Amino acid sequence: MIKIVSFDLDGTLTKQGFADRYWLEALPLLYAREKDVSVDEAKKLLFGEYDKVGKERLEWYDPSYWFKRFDIKYSWKKLIFDCRDAIEVYPDVLPTLERLTGKYKLIVVSNAKKEFIEIQLKETGLNRFFTHVFSSVSDFGMIKKKVDVYRRVCSIVSVDEKEVVHVGDDKVFDYETPRSIGIKAFYVDREKKTVGENVIYSLSSLPSILSRYEE
Repeated sequence: MIKIVSFDLDGTLTKQGFADRYWLEALPLLYAREKDVSVDEAKKLLFGEYDKVGKERLEWYDPSYWFKRFDIKYSWKKLIFDCRDAIEVYPDVLPTLERLTGKYKLIVVSNAKKEFIEIQLKETGLNRFFTHVFSSVSDFGMIKKKVDVYRRVCSIVSVDEKEVVHVGDDKVFDYETPRSIGIKAFYVDREKKTVGENVIYSLSSLPSILSRYEE
């Protein structure tokens, strides 16, 4: 029996525009202003450094690390606030959460730093749906490729792995990793490039899929 439905955030509940604005637009612009270089030069430098670190490492998700590395004086937390107008929810999210809430406990498990998660949930009003919100980076010092993230989440919310469904848009972090320890997982492919039994193209199909586990 399913007790918990867990969601990734960026690319699953909220569009990538907010994160892209922060990392790909606002931060390079800030660097360009502080270092008196062109925006194109700043982007080339910063993007190259992002690639060197890569999303397999914890630092990739940590703005405080990058602000220190680039010697930027502005507050990384203030920049999050500055970018809040780019936060946008996918249209299928609210109807889906309204159908699921009350029937299951809903949680968020994201690689994003806690401050990125909190502002997105607050600005969109989605925070009212979730009993727990986990940042693998902030709360556990790990990325979601590590199965220990999911094990610790299950322990905290007091459920067995088999009682959890996780939904997300990263095939490794959100699908392969949780499935490897017995969590039911669904890969969200909004671009419809993948075909498979556990691939969904919209969250709208999730309530009917979950109902099958109740039969």
